[in-house]
Amino acid sequence: MENFFDQILQLKPKRAFRIIESLRKGVPPVDDAFLFTIGREDLIGYFDKKLQEIAKYEIQGIKFIQADYGHGKTHFLDMLANIALGHNFVVSLVTLDRESAPFNKLEKVVPSIMNKIMVQSASQAGLKHLLQDWAIKVRGWDSNKILGMFDENEELQSLFPDFRLKLRDYALAYNSPDGPSYEACLNIENWFRGEETKSKTFKSIPTYLCAFVQFVKYLGYSGFVVMLDEAESITLLSRITNRDQANENLRQIIDNQDLRGFYFIFASTPSFLSGEDDRGAQTYPALWRRISDPLGQVNQRALEKIIIELPQLDEKQLGQLASMIKQIYEVAFEIKVNKVTDDHLMKLGDYVYSRSDKSIRTLVRSTVMLLDEARNDDQLNILDNYELIVENILQDEERKRAL
Repeated sequence: MENFFDQILQLKPKRAFRIIESLRKGVPPVDDAFLFTIGREDLIGYFDKKLQEIAKYEIQGIKFIQADYGHGKTHFLDMLANIALGHNFVVSLVTLDRESAPFNKLEKVVPSIMNKIMVQSASQAGLKHLLQDWAIKVRGWDSNKILGMFDENEELQSLFPDFRLKLRDYALAYNSPDGPSYEACLNIENWFRGEETKSKTFKSIPTYLCAFVQFVKYLGYSGFVVMLDEAESITLLSRITNRDQANENLRQIIDNQDLRGFYFIFASTPSFLSGEDDRGAQTYPALWRRISDPLGQVNQRALEKIIIELPQLDEKQLGQLASMIKQIYEVAFEIKVNKVTDDHLMKLGDYVYSRSDKSIRTLVRSTVMLLDEARNDDQLNILDNYELIVENILQDEERKRAL
């Protein structure tokens, strides 16, 4: 708590206001995810150590995270992205969708992954940053020297021919004596995204991913972290053949032993990972055997299991989170909301805990709404209104889920 309040004191009103506007929608902002770690400290410590191991020993890893809707799954992935960037990984965080990014069609998912690439110095247009970094690294080299180094450098020998040629073409276009040919660079960048022609770029997606991981490691990065959110969208695929293909794609990624320096994190609600849904991962035995806990592993540390569950916050932690939000709110609007006390916020946390499924999203939105009401109405009776506010938020969330 002390560290948190020290960080709050350093916030400027403009930044605090942006945080509150994001919280009003129930989503902590990506850049400030570190402010909301309450109740997840052990899990954050585990992933921090695991990322260091992957970077140091060039191993690969996979983890499935499950949590119910509204329990901070997406926010937790944002925190992991910040940690991975801090350890100098290339990171991509993608939300799966059965229409635009269905996991049974990796040729649609991988372009989404490439479009969402981030590095520590560039949270957007990360792929362009990587390619420009590469071009600068070989500035002054001719075509033969660039192609020759792929054979001579052990780190780059896994790059397949088309990948090598496109890297060469990008370097020559960017380092043109007449200045960078940005149109040519953009066309080549589109190839790496798979937007030129997917069949050209992704003849073999495992081979492509392997080449890309080795490429970013050559540039000096620790590896490549891919996080996919809303994995339960697989259960929404109506055809059994499509669900089986999605699960098979997942199995192939897990089994690819050439992806050294690759960390794959798959986040879902229990509908996909609990083993109870008749459309979930357990319907595909080849996948389920790899991610469920095998017999004899009952004493395995919970955090070492492939599937882990985000711990739910208790009443006290929900109240503490509400108090944290109040501190940010007061910085944002440069006022003191004295009529909303810590005791009121603890009662709010208790009510959300008992009335909902302990939803963090409900708590966050209810807290901001309560503070809004208190700021705009001097006569507001907090004790008579906080339950009504929670009920309004719950109804709104139910409507959104029904859409």
